[in-house]
Amino acid sequence: MQRRQRQATAAAGAAREARGGPAGAGPPSRRRLLRGAGAVAGLGVLGALGTGAVAAGRSTWSAVDPRTEISLHAGTVAVGADGERVLVGGRAPDLALSPGTRLAAALPEHSPARDRAAEFVARTAAWRERLRARLTEGGDAPSGVGDSAAGAEISAAGTSTSAGDADLLVDIADTALADLWVLDDDLPAPVAGWTANWRYVWPRDAAFCAVALARIGAVDRAADVLAHLQDLQQADGWFEARYVPGTDRAPDRRAPQFDGTGLLLWASAEAVAAAGAESGAVADRLAPLVTTSLAALHHATSGGTALPPASPDYWEVREGAATLWGAGATLAGLRAGAELTGSTGAEESAQVFAHLLEGTFGRGGWQRYRDGGGADSALALFDATGLHDMIDPARLGALRSELSRPAGGIAPGAAWKQDGISWTPSTSLLGLGLARAGEHRAAREILSWLAAHRTEQGSLPEKVLHDGRPAQVAPLAWTAANTLLALDALAA
Repeated sequence: MQRRQRQATAAAGAAREARGGPAGAGPPSRRRLLRGAGAVAGLGVLGALGTGAVAAGRSTWSAVDPRTEISLHAGTVAVGADGERVLVGGRAPDLALSPGTRLAAALPEHSPARDRAAEFVARTAAWRERLRARLTEGGDAPSGVGDSAAGAEISAAGTSTSAGDADLLVDIADTALADLWVLDDDLPAPVAGWTANWRYVWPRDAAFCAVALARIGAVDRAADVLAHLQDLQQADGWFEARYVPGTDRAPDRRAPQFDGTGLLLWASAEAVAAAGAESGAVADRLAPLVTTSLAALHHATSGGTALPPASPDYWEVREGAATLWGAGATLAGLRAGAELTGSTGAEESAQVFAHLLEGTFGRGGWQRYRDGGGADSALALFDATGLHDMIDPARLGALRSELSRPAGGIAPGAAWKQDGISWTPSTSLLGLGLARAGEHRAAREILSWLAAHRTEQGSLPEKVLHDGRPAQVAPLAWTAANTLLALDALAA
């Protein structure tokens, strides 16, 4: 997503101070967990307090035009004739491409980039064939799947595209594969986009990309990405907001962000699970990331008894209180850590923390903050990361109408500026959450909408304007990853 606000030095210092504590803090004792569980019982009362304390940390928007116009920086990214990436279409020059690729037609036949692209196609071929077979043979969602209130909400608010249009979904799978490849190929980790201000590695985006790579058959590459982030992780488990590719350097003074800690732990568990016979080797390789991240989550939440620290999330604005996104990422990490380590203490911490969220965010209706802030697309993160026992499917399905924008996608949240723009990271995340929750018909509706709003060059953009035109950046790695994961869930 567009990163809209640079954090001041003071904010970065405050975030580091909030981390505190020993870098190696491990899982708490059972006694400490039980004391915390007792404290959770009173959190329902606490959830109603503190509105004034957190209000100052929330973003407010001045009046904006609900028919905002934003140009399309590029219609796609491709490897040019010289072997270097170039922006294509939109405000960038046009370039003839080899059909179905992100490669210039003039790129020599036996160039390294063509060889790497062919290898990626071969590596993901089995997944593509399985997806095609499932979508073709499966038709519409099975009886009872997608017929819930969640499916009804999506059908009422969404596109009229047939949920059984398998050809369209296979086509968008090819789009997302090509988009993810071109933003990941021959780099230490995928960059968010190739336009200048997006040409960085965001830990949260990389986590979703790693999971997508693992699920489509590129487990080795997923492990490479996670191992690179492992090398970037600070001793206390935190990450910078973003990194200059190939370095451990942040490009600006944005405050460190906490969500990457939980999300990369979740991604590690997904990669290990997808590795099959090689799962032990992948787990061993990622052991430092798992150990450091799990210790950081335990310390930050006091063994699951406290909300995570206030930290910027995917909205990329300064925060004065924990957000729904940060809470979901933390729970996903705690559960993944328990799965990977087999630690009873980690499992109990995850259970206590889940009860804490139910007594705070759940009591408040699962809004952006525990005491308000309106609906937030972060609600989809829970089912997207396998936390299927937290959110009612009907509540998840209602997001598309609650956050709807004129073109048919959704905004990041109800408190987001009313500019008429649909954001594909949020929209695709909702599709992923619905797909993994078993709401297949509703997920297909969203995937069909994404397919209908690609650029002329065939990539998935970051934004869609009020009238349906793609805008800003294309492609976007996070949107591509969400799309692949949603399709993978349909084929499971």
